[in-house]
Amino acid sequence: MTTRARREREKEERRQSILQAAREVFLEKGFSRATMDDVAERAEVSKGTLYLYFESKETLLAHLLLEGLDALYSYLEEAFAPDRSLTADERLRRLGWAYLRFFQEEPHYFRFLMAVNGERFRETVTPEMYQEVLEASMEGLNLVAQAIEQGIREGLFTCCDARQAAATLWATFNGVLELMSHPLRRDMVGVSTDTFYRTALETVVRGLRAP
Repeated sequence: MTTRARREREKEERRQSILQAAREVFLEKGFSRATMDDVAERAEVSKGTLYLYFESKETLLAHLLLEGLDALYSYLEEAFAPDRSLTADERLRRLGWAYLRFFQEEPHYFRFLMAVNGERFRETVTPEMYQEVLEASMEGLNLVAQAIEQGIREGLFTCCDARQAAATLWATFNGVLELMSHPLRRDMVGVSTDTFYRTALETVVRGLRAP
């Protein structure tokens, strides 16, 4: 291995160790309370070294978001099953349950997705990084919109804007999962997360159906 190749490998290893440190610190303290000093200490690097790799706490979060969004898309793409002949409502339900699986099996990534403070995040990361996160975020939403568009073509759904309908479904899922993450609110609802999630999913699907 050449000296240059070795340095590049060491640089990537350092970058990954910093991301792992950020992942641990953000999960332990919460993104809002965590600091760059905390990440530098956990990664065992100086704060100056940390800033050579990542210019802000939000930039660290952006890289973790891209990991999470990539994982989420894998769940959704498998559920969408483009090579299978599925009805639109069946495809939509599969997407809905895939999102719940992501929440249950990748809870750390879900927390990072919920940690994004829109204006602060947009102002702090570079425009290129923001655009990359935005495009990655849209990939999953596009699959939901495609399932709804299929339903419209087949005469099963009557909504006029598939993207707005997809965003409504996404907002509903996030609302349910955020609410049911709180013990008191969960006790107020009085049913399991799966049961409440199913009710929300079926309510939206029925709302899309043609009369």
